[in-house]
Amino acid sequence: MKAKGVKIGFLASVLMLGMAWGQTPAPAPPSGGEASDNTADTPNRAVARISIINGVVSVRRGDSGEAVAAALNAPLTSTDRLLTGEGSRAEIQFDAANMIRLAPSTEVRLGDLAYHQYQVQIANGTTLFRVLRDSDAQVEISTPSIAVRPLKRGVYRITVKADGSTEVTVRSGEAEIGSPKGTEKLAAGKTMEARGSADNPEFQVTAALAQDQWDEWNLRRDQDLEKSGSGRYVNPDINGTEELDANGRWVNDPAYGQVWVPTVDPGWAPYQVGRWVWVDYYGWTWVSGDPWGWAPYHYGRWYNGPYGWAWWPGAIYGPYYWRPALVGFFGWGGPGFGVGFGFGFGNVGWVALAPFERFSPWYGPGFYGHGFGAVNIARNVNVTNIYRNARVSNGVTSMASNQFGRAGVNGATNIRAGASDLSRAGAVRGAMPIAPSRESTHFSNTAASSSLHSSESSHFYSSRPSASSSASHVSFDQQRNAMNHSAASPANSTTHSTPASSSNSGWQRVNPTSSSSGNTSAVSRRPAASTGSTAVSSGSTAGGSTTSQSSAGSWQRFNGNNAGVSSGSAGAGNSAAAGNSSSGNRSQGVRINPSVVQSRGGSSSGSAGSSGSSRGASSGASPGASSGGSRSGSSSRGGGGGRR
Repeated sequence: MKAKGVKIGFLASVLMLGMAWGQTPAPAPPSGGEASDNTADTPNRAVARISIINGVVSVRRGDSGEAVAAALNAPLTSTDRLLTGEGSRAEIQFDAANMIRLAPSTEVRLGDLAYHQYQVQIANGTTLFRVLRDSDAQVEISTPSIAVRPLKRGVYRITVKADGSTEVTVRSGEAEIGSPKGTEKLAAGKTMEARGSADNPEFQVTAALAQDQWDEWNLRRDQDLEKSGSGRYVNPDINGTEELDANGRWVNDPAYGQVWVPTVDPGWAPYQVGRWVWVDYYGWTWVSGDPWGWAPYHYGRWYNGPYGWAWWPGAIYGPYYWRPALVGFFGWGGPGFGVGFGFGFGNVGWVALAPFERFSPWYGPGFYGHGFGAVNIARNVNVTNIYRNARVSNGVTSMASNQFGRAGVNGATNIRAGASDLSRAGAVRGAMPIAPSRESTHFSNTAASSSLHSSESSHFYSSRPSASSSASHVSFDQQRNAMNHSAASPANSTTHSTPASSSNSGWQRVNPTSSSSGNTSAVSRRPAASTGSTAVSSGSTAGGSTTSQSSAGSWQRFNGNNAGVSSGSAGAGNSAAAGNSSSGNRSQGVRINPSVVQSRGGSSSGSAGSSGSSRGASSGASPGASSGGSRSGSSSRGGGGGRR
């Protein structure tokens, strides 16, 4: 009887597990918690996220130089620029801890973006860089004359004025200010203004600027982010989860642990409303029309179970790189047509990957700038035998091949595939053999505002040597031409029949005795063919780091060991203003503390004199329109251990 009871109990457990999935039970998870051909994942690449749009906001793409209207949850990559119009605001999230907010009439450029390494350039206007929680990320904010490195959790307000001077206010935390001649520490409650050329800037430190509406809006944004609890259920590398709180609920599924169930209308399915956009390096990328559509479409997996559609966030531990979409592509129907198509099907379909189903990247070093290589299509296969979610009545989304990447995905463009279509489809492994067009670089059908113009400034000081960027860049035209060439070459088609802080007034000048190899020569990160390329000033700062303390009213130079050298009318003698020295010039990474990852913060706004606030937790943002807040894009990969 005891053995029989054990047997019955085991069978009941298996039955409950199958019911919980609502589908055929998945195979056991592979090592690392997620199935993937992860050769495309590299720490040399990272993606940021547009997490707030309030007003008129545009993106000048780095790969094409074209201005396009911004969209909520749109990805940004290295050398992209974000511009806000008069009375408008925006936020860029780099990960769950680091983000920058733009006041009205501001331009921010993205320099090198890598896994937990972010270089941001401020061309003009007012920003606030927020380190919301402890992080091991290395951050540098470059301006025309200095570089700012946040050293700890805090609030860093940075303005680049029309004359090129820089104003840095540390509301909380501590920053290291770098120049070619040396570095200075700036404590909380202080403002530093730097002016002059980047080769030899001068600076003065005063009490912090009085708070204004911009600071108040940022404070409200922080408070909103810190209220969020969704972060406790996901890997620390996943950002944008604050949007999940108001748009669904977390439940415990015996098969997968904590999963998120969205509050949606009947008939909804993932990857059903949005747009396929061409993104530099990553190629075809899903930009969702759902207001919460960042984390659930670039990390984890979807499945349909007892709660309906649910998102499983994946492994809690280990590196987790961002991905452009987690779907399986396939073709069906009559022959495709149109310039640049090497698909061979009239329609392209996709289905969200279920937990532990293998992800086959269509991007990476083997594809970037080389076309899509050999077309790997397994023909005459039953899609429902490959993808579990294809067995769900609304799990598959399709559109005409000649509209893919050129029109939005919605009810008007969706073509329903019948059972017979799915039973003899062509499953795509790797690159989707459809070349992008200019329309493919747009995040929406909205045109970019003609009132926003990018700054002509192309020099930014950086303490990082140009060689530190190991990520190459290929212009959009080169990528498109390579894709078209591949599409026109029949030899590239492979088919298969089976699936597969102190007294701080007075201007000071950097003391040349603080050794530094930094320089300000502009180094373009893009090919010359790209008109929207971002120039980056680069160099390494080897001088000593000092805490800003000087004799009031005297001109001072850095000397690298906390003793300011006065000059000008006050004489040239050395002043003995003491301070805390630093043994190096690199900002110290702060290790992520898992216990605080669950808190989110929130509020950001316009410059002094402007009012209003916005959140992006509740509604989607249309490009160029006001919308709510979210978190910043981070890179991710399905490595690491399993869930708790």
